[in-house]
Amino acid sequence: MEWQTDGELSATDLHDLVNRLQRVDADANSSELARMSRVVDDAA
Repeated sequence: MEWQTDGELSATDLHDLVNRLQRVDADANSSELARMSRVVDDAA
């Protein structure tokens, strides 16, 4: 993962991060992470 010059993660890196977190996080947060992933996919 690399930060862009604007201080943000690229859409691909953010998507990968959300997917990794989703694999290890509890079910309570999984739905929120899934929502974030969809938002990232829609923005890409």
